[in-house]
Amino acid sequence: MQRVTRDQISDTFDQRQPPVLRVSSGETCVVETEDSRKGRTRTQGTTTAEFLRAMRARGYYGNPINGPIYVEEAEPGDTLAVTIDSMACDTLGYLGYWPDQYHMQDIVPEPVTELVEIRDGCVHYDLQTSQGTHHVRLPTQPMIGTIGTAPKMEVLLSGKTGRHGGNLDSSEIGPGATVYLPVSVPGAYLYLGDCHPRQGDGEVSGFEMRSEVTLTPSVLKNWTANQQWIRVETSTHLVTIGADRPLESAQWLCIREMMRWLEERYALSPRESRIMITLCGDLRPGQAMSGLYTMRYRMPKEHLPAQQAGQLDIRSNDV
Repeated sequence: MQRVTRDQISDTFDQRQPPVLRVSSGETCVVETEDSRKGRTRTQGTTTAEFLRAMRARGYYGNPINGPIYVEEAEPGDTLAVTIDSMACDTLGYLGYWPDQYHMQDIVPEPVTELVEIRDGCVHYDLQTSQGTHHVRLPTQPMIGTIGTAPKMEVLLSGKTGRHGGNLDSSEIGPGATVYLPVSVPGAYLYLGDCHPRQGDGEVSGFEMRSEVTLTPSVLKNWTANQQWIRVETSTHLVTIGADRPLESAQWLCIREMMRWLEERYALSPRESRIMITLCGDLRPGQAMSGLYTMRYRMPKEHLPAQQAGQLDIRSNDV
């Protein structure tokens, strides 16, 4: 099985970069991701406020991504279905924040980074309080924060979000999920990184880590001409992700995308799909910290009608 190593990273989604790997459609590969700070804050000595301020002053780009991965057979207009087969968590992660995130500098003026242990399927952290040590133990729910393909006419920082994908921070993008991404250039030029052992909605809570991701990208020909935003499918849900600013604009985009998907897959009219959205699903923030915010609409499959005949379904190998 081919492998992308941890040092094969980029700060941008860029079709001009030479591919670090070439795979055939349907070929499984392994990607060793770096943490969101390129491994620079993995010791007690590199988590002090002084070190963090100096790191940022030197020039700090977060969310390094592995790639590009060139997928044979992928041509502009196709859809790249990336199935996340598995994710292995590292044993060490970190949590942290910068004072300006969520405009909190008047309350917490110093940057903070704390190391966390990942073992036995849980994240462990000891919070030192005035009342003593409070041990926090949270089950892991690994997910990929940043994933996308190269745009045709732009070079975008990895932290940017748009119709190509990017810094989506949607917790559904984890083991067992399939992400549907647009192909804008030959080979698709797939990038991914910024993995988390778990993360809350809006990225208001969460941890960063290195990971080993096993994935299978498949090229879908004539998948749909109507997909405008990112789609994710799990065993239980259809998920659409919109990106914009302000946050309510992102929510409108993901609702419209879900209506398009329900029409294509289940032959529901706009009125019928709008009723289903009102009845069944829920709306949640993805990345609501900086840049273009992401919102996602989640539709439970259990409440949906039978799939329209002739619709492709990558998850049932009907491709």
